[in-house]
Amino acid sequence: MREAPASPHTESPGASLSIEIDGRRFRLHTDDSSRSIEVEVATGERVPLRRWGFGAHLRALDSHARLEGARLDFDAEGFALDVLRDSGVAESRFTELAPLALWWALCGLREPSVGVLPEGWRQVGEVRARLRPWTFAERTQVLEASLVTMADGARELSLERYLRGMLDASVVEWAPPVALESLDGATTAALLEAVVTVNADAASPEDRMLEAPGKQARVLAEMTLKLCRALGWTPAQVWATPASEVDRLLTMLKLTEPPAPPPRQAPASRAPRLSDFPDAVVIQVEDD
Repeated sequence: MREAPASPHTESPGASLSIEIDGRRFRLHTDDSSRSIEVEVATGERVPLRRWGFGAHLRALDSHARLEGARLDFDAEGFALDVLRDSGVAESRFTELAPLALWWALCGLREPSVGVLPEGWRQVGEVRARLRPWTFAERTQVLEASLVTMADGARELSLERYLRGMLDASVVEWAPPVALESLDGATTAALLEAVVTVNADAASPEDRMLEAPGKQARVLAEMTLKLCRALGWTPAQVWATPASEVDRLLTMLKLTEPPAPPPRQAPASRAPRLSDFPDAVVIQVEDD
């Protein structure tokens, strides 16, 4: 199931609106709080969809997102059905309302943020969050804590634990203050997208060069590690330095490096003697 961008057409604020998803139009009714909605189904009756919360969102992701090799598979239909079950919707309405359930859980009635925020801050739903990238140590610790031992002894990643750990590490501050468990699904989705973006730094040309086979990748790695060790820099700092400055640094390192010790000389070779053979019998004759 593919979710298309929704196109809402509000008819009266806080009362009713129509929305189109995947070429299908839904008529919705909402109150001023936007905490729940009612949707008109084919029979004309109204079916309520209640607020989809933070915990339910993470549990549904854990159930319906699977890592297959390097590819992430997401069962959108299964996720949508969990949203409908959470609101007590009859199974006979699942096929009709599944696209709307995805929209309600992932987007909802949130307006896009406007204005420029201070550095490090992101608008997520009705609140703002100051984010930072997590460290390698934090990620390693969260990953280890998120591995669950199964009955057969295999270890499986709990996506819910992993995402909670990532949010705990990366969310520095809220404005206004808010608890994660109080967030609705749309705000949770926006927050996860923002945090993943902060932690998944876009690959630079140097990163792509390191992944390519050949001598060029090895030379770049050696040069980068050499400067990192000498200066206490990160690879990103080395790569962002003007090329002329890198040339100067490498020249100075070469001039100040201690001379390499002379190679050890192998002992002079000689012709093998009879006594060198393991099965030889040596008779020593001495004068009385």
